[in-house]
Formats: sequence, structure tokens, C-alpha cells
Amino acid sequence: MAASFRWILQLHKDVPKAARFYTEGLDFTVNVCTLRWAELQSGPLKLALMQSPK
Repeated sequence: MAASFRWILQLHKDVPKAARFYTEGLDFTVNVCTLRWAELQSGPLKLALMQSPK
């Protein structure tokens, strides 16, 4: 049995900009997007983007 990722969390300075990159460039679907948090999905993979601490 192979291991697979279901969730990945990334820290970003600009969450909406990063979400736009994943949706327009890598064809992810946006489930939630605010200034500090976003949840995106591509197939079974879910990607969470969180604003990095300053």
C-alpha cells in the first residue's frame, strides 16, 4: 500500500494571491478563501493556506 497525502498546510504572506495561483495555475477548486485562511481541493487532495505570522 502506498502512502498518500490528504491534507497539506502551507504558510503564506498573501493568502488570496496564493489561492489565485493554485486555482488559475494548477486548477484547484476553492472551498473557502478569506484574507487569513483558504481551503482548496484537487481530487482527493485538500490544501490549506494560512497567513504566516509577521
